[in-house]
Amino acid sequence: MSEGNDSLITEELRGWIGRTTPLRPLEVLTVSDIRRYVEATGDANPLWLDDEFARSMGYHGRPLPPLLVGWVPFSIKEDKTGSDIDPTDLRRHLPLPKNYNNVRNAGAEFEWLQPAYLGEQLSFQMRILDIVARQGRTVVGIYVTREEQVLNPKKETVLVRRQTIVIFPETKFSNDPKNEGGR
Repeated sequence: MSEGNDSLITEELRGWIGRTTPLRPLEVLTVSDIRRYVEATGDANPLWLDDEFARSMGYHGRPLPPLLVGWVPFSIKEDKTGSDIDPTDLRRHLPLPKNYNNVRNAGAEFEWLQPAYLGEQLSFQMRILDIVARQGRTVVGIYVTREEQVLNPKKETVLVRRQTIVIFPETKFSNDPKNEGGR
């Protein structure tokens, strides 16, 4: 990392590495949520739809579709004014440089560890794993790697998502080649 990149990762920002949110309960998924999932995706696996079939396959009830479980915690929205920022979304609280607000997904991987079941009260938490600055083609981005876990009522991990996001400075588009962020 060049000296210029080092200045973006302040001691205050570096201090966020390792921070973990408290557990947050998620909405309990219902039969109608599964029905909408099946209609939207076409994934009509009988495991999601038929208790008897699920039990015959060794489950104690209908497991939730992994993609549905994986989506729920990551679709939580703040209020429209932005005044009620979700305390479990550490990224929105990072002490970033003033103009760094252009967020992009730089990659994610999911690890499904065990089934979650219809009607279970799931919860999730997030931990910041790493924060680094890297030079891109035109600007330096701040890369934040985080781990998010979904837990069942026994506090056993059901799903782990490791995601890296990159945060760039706000880009001003222009036809003027002198404009640093112009395209």
